Amino acid sequence: MPYSQYSLGDLSSQLATLLDDPNERYWSQTEKFYAIWEGLRVWGAITSYWRTRGSFAVSPATTWYDLSAELPALRTRAWTLNKLTQEIQYMCLEAANGISGAGMSGQISVDSILRSIQRARNQFVIDARFPYSVNTSPVSPPPPDGMVSFSQTSVYVHRTGWMDSYSGTWTNLWRSDAWAIDRADPTWTLEPGAPKMYSESENAPLKLQIAPAPQNPGKVETITVDSLLIDITNPNATFHIPDEWVHAIKYAALADIFSAESQNKDDLRAQYAQMRYDQAMQFAMSAKSILRVLLNGVPLPLTPMASIDSGLPFWRNQADRPQMAGAFYDMLMLAPMPDNTYGVTCDVTQTAPIPLLPNQFIPMGAEDIPHLIDYVTHVLTFKCGGQEFKDSFAQYDAFLKEAGARGQINMAKIRYLKSLFEQPWTEQAERPDRLEAARA
Repeated sequence: MPYSQYSLGDLSSQLATLLDDPNERYWSQTEKFYAIWEGLRVWGAITSYWRTRGSFAVSPATTWYDLSAELPALRTRAWTLNKLTQEIQYMCLEAANGISGAGMSGQISVDSILRSIQRARNQFVIDARFPYSVNTSPVSPPPPDGMVSFSQTSVYVHRTGWMDSYSGTWTNLWRSDAWAIDRADPTWTLEPGAPKMYSESENAPLKLQIAPAPQNPGKVETITVDSLLIDITNPNATFHIPDEWVHAIKYAALADIFSAESQNKDDLRAQYAQMRYDQAMQFAMSAKSILRVLLNGVPLPLTPMASIDSGLPFWRNQADRPQMAGAFYDMLMLAPMPDNTYGVTCDVTQTAPIPLLPNQFIPMGAEDIPHLIDYVTHVLTFKCGGQEFKDSFAQYDAFLKEAGARGQINMAKIRYLKSLFEQPWTEQAERPDRLEAARA
């Protein structure tokens, strides 16, 4: 049974009283709605508060399943450019008319907002290292030096596979570099064969060195994190990232806007926005979405993709009833490949369900509503700046403290799933995309 204690309209009215703005002269109802929606998404991102179950079908024809496509209502990627632009306009004390820029004062231009959003979106995927996309490139004829090209949108390659067109077999290629490849087989450049490794270490961007060079035509499949060129003329353009992390883009863009050498330069708000972005990255890099997988109602062991590639290197060439599931954030695969159509049920961390109308209810219990109010009142005072904004920092700290406590409560409820909540770190450790300090 869903919560039915506080409606969106009730919370907006309560905020008007707390902010001493009963006639909504300084904070409009829509502005408060945006802040409430952000608070819900941030709460969900930090705590994994909303966990639910979704189902879809798998078939022999498909290898990779992106839950944003299979379960779009649960793993939502729908926040639009126009909405984010309006959020930023509200926080900059500008007319919130979206990408049209109508009515803005001229102190901040809509073009500067849109450019900042574009930069922030692509910075996010570099730092957070998700979401993932699957790209396939034909390789024919086989290059004698083993050098192949891949998508120009790729930020980096997380996993690479090779399919031999003659045999139809797939091979997982392991990341390596020129030094290791040359010492493993000094004559590999002279002897084409079945590729086993790939390297980006000595190549120009958008080039992969396949070793040994393939002797037959085939195709390279890469799982990548991709950049995005946003269509800034389309108000409904999306960011291709989960909605619970769009606030990171917003704060990176605000840091950009308020740190620029202009009449709007504001060190306090620029430093705060950068801090919010950095915090979001800390949370995002340990984010989890897939908690449990069932095949026709029977639970499957859930493990990092890298573990399956290591333990079952030929899983892609075998067709049978799947015996395990591999996951990395919203990406799911089954091994061995399904030999038939099956029903899959996933328990997932759901993107915060958003009430859109005033009479719709906030999906939180009464015990957590005060923490949401703390967050929302803090965010709404951002546009005030100065001491009034500083005075609200304690409310944000209280929100984080309670979010951490809620996260620990959830961990206690599902303590046997602790290894799954740490799964993103396991995949990253086994197939790292960036060298970094050991996890504390």
